[in-house]
Amino acid sequence: MNLLREYQKQAINNIRNHFAKGKKKILLVAPTGSGKTVIASSMLEQIIERGNFGLFVAHRRELVMQCSRKLADFDIKHGVIMASKTPNHYADVQIASIQTFTSRKDRDDFIKPNANVIIIDEAHRSTSKSFKQLIEEYPDAFVIGLTATPCRADGKGLGNIYEELVQGGNIKDLTRQGFLVPNRIVAPTIPDLQDIRIVAGDYEKKTLNTKMNTPKLVGDIVSHWIQHGEQRPTVVFGVSIKHSKYIANIFKQNGVPSGHIDGEMAEIEREEQLEKLNSGEIKVLSNCMVLTEGWDQPKVSCVIIARPTKSYSLYLQMVGRSLRPAPNKKDTLIIDHSGCVYEHGFPEDVPDWTLKTSKEKEKKKREPKPIDQQPFTCVECDTVYKPIKDSPECPNCGHIPTKKEEVILIKQGRLVELPKMKPNAEDKENFYAQLVYFAKQKGYKEGWASYTFKEKYGHWPHSKKVIPVATGKDVMGYIQHLNIRRAKSKNIREFSYE
Repeated sequence: MNLLREYQKQAINNIRNHFAKGKKKILLVAPTGSGKTVIASSMLEQIIERGNFGLFVAHRRELVMQCSRKLADFDIKHGVIMASKTPNHYADVQIASIQTFTSRKDRDDFIKPNANVIIIDEAHRSTSKSFKQLIEEYPDAFVIGLTATPCRADGKGLGNIYEELVQGGNIKDLTRQGFLVPNRIVAPTIPDLQDIRIVAGDYEKKTLNTKMNTPKLVGDIVSHWIQHGEQRPTVVFGVSIKHSKYIANIFKQNGVPSGHIDGEMAEIEREEQLEKLNSGEIKVLSNCMVLTEGWDQPKVSCVIIARPTKSYSLYLQMVGRSLRPAPNKKDTLIIDHSGCVYEHGFPEDVPDWTLKTSKEKEKKKREPKPIDQQPFTCVECDTVYKPIKDSPECPNCGHIPTKKEEVILIKQGRLVELPKMKPNAEDKENFYAQLVYFAKQKGYKEGWASYTFKEKYGHWPHSKKVIPVATGKDVMGYIQHLNIRRAKSKNIREFSYE
């Protein structure tokens, strides 16, 4: 038996206590990366020891196989009920794809597995028709749901299915204990999403894709990864398949080995891309709604959110992909191009979950959080942080926002592009001095710095008599952004979204 962590043991004990009190449907909530499958495997092992039968159910092939591998680690013999898999009807534990179970359950040749305990993975999906039908098939069974996010964008409450909720740790505590890595957030851009309709609790996908899938925004994603990403193994979450492919292509055009993955690809193609990321053959893997659930790759230490969402659950699933620890991994970097950190807050600020039943949707105007809880984005380095009273400086670069900047930062919770602070003459002169230094280092013609300055500020430098200053991070980022934009403009007509 694998050794369990204390919070995992406590979660199992709490579930048992609820069962002992007559409750039959329990929801276990634990963060992505906390080991929910390990907890499930341990419970299934105990179920067999008591002479009972267990059934683990998931909605995706990857989740089914993940549980199968974990049960093998526990030396638990089991069968797999899924297309293309040979069944083992004699095993006391069965792992089933919900789609396969649903399609076969009424067939004459289907051998319905025995189950005293049913474990449902990604249990925020339990309100679907197929999962409710499965639960009805076993009226006497105990049911345990597993999820990191017990909430749904459509407002359907899990309290309609489960009777009690057990918390298995939280991001803040598990990070402090070293079971998850700290996260660092930069938010270089915030899209204006005010004109996009909300459908079923989230942004309408077609319009959102049109808004986000533009040369400028995709170029920003690439240039800011080059500026901030530190060549980390990275996963990008796009709005659509076309958007994800476009992002991967622009990374490639700028010399960054990258790939794309989506649900329409053959399983072997998806596995090939994932293995390339694992081996380091590619640095960036862009995807559309494939890697949000049931995928573990601890070495990934950067997530780019290019897919705005109103769904708190989806936000936590995306950022959670990179929170697992790995050798030499100090933290994870979240590059937020979606405004999610302003919409939902910091990943570690997860509330104490409660079970809620479905109710009529209420039209409420979202009130901004108190100032001391609002994220600030540093105007110098794009780092997102919580300002501490009497100590508002950025923890990354030490910049202290001016009073005028603070007014803007406090209003930052709205999903609109922030107005840029008007640079003064000294700022412009310093910027030009860094361009001159860069030009001399590269052997560029004398006019390069002036033309680049004009592209930035819309006018020529007031004076060309400056002492060159070593090029800093922000100026380098701008130069890289221009190079990407120019390269893109040459290729955009030739590039096909398909």
